[in-house]
Amino acid sequence: MDLRKEAVYITEKAALYHADFLDIAGHMEDNSVDLVFTDPPYELESGGMKSGKLKYEGGEVFRNCGFSTKNIDFTQWIPEIYRILKSGRYFYVMTNDRNIFPIHKVCTACNFKFCELLVLDKKMTVPSIYYPKRAEFILMYRKGNYRKFHFTGATVMEAGMPRGKEKRHPTEKPVSVIRHLVRCSTLEGELCLDPFMGSCPAGEACLKENRRFIGVEIENKWFRVSQDRIMAMERK
Repeated sequence: MDLRKEAVYITEKAALYHADFLDIAGHMEDNSVDLVFTDPPYELESGGMKSGKLKYEGGEVFRNCGFSTKNIDFTQWIPEIYRILKSGRYFYVMTNDRNIFPIHKVCTACNFKFCELLVLDKKMTVPSIYYPKRAEFILMYRKGNYRKFHFTGATVMEAGMPRGKEKRHPTEKPVSVIRHLVRCSTLEGELCLDPFMGSCPAGEACLKENRRFIGVEIENKWFRVSQDRIMAMERK
């Protein structure tokens, strides 16, 4: 398969695929990507809202938001990330508190080296049956030997969640946070991948930092949002 021909939207710096990531990954070369950042889909095993508070054991619940594929086994796609990523490069995966441990188990089984647990302080709380939740987490891994970069800032990052017109997707993350990770972990012109791009904040971050980007999204609604977003950026 010629991946360039399979891209639904492609430019010099961005290639977007409306597809299942596992279908695309099977045609990507080993050691071909310089960075992976993603906020993968996951669904609750049980729980939900009860008396206005979030009761859950797994991930976040989003009903009627256009998601038809929420439960993607970490053991299916994380090994592909390891294969595709170049040696000495970094993998950032966003998670809630309940999924930290299963993700970590799969990543270490794939031979990823754990680097940091980053905390995203969202500056807002979500009701819970226990303590109100204010943070999400970013697990940082490395493939192979250490590649020196200038890692600035701290392991706790504060950023408000997108709102209003800036919020294109129910779980969208701040572009500013992704830009920071991209700057700290790659050089200009290098290639970044988001296998579950949603509304493509990672693509915007990469293009703003003069990196190349590959994004994959299986949901038609969010792929169209992503395509419009990147097209709008490239018209500027």
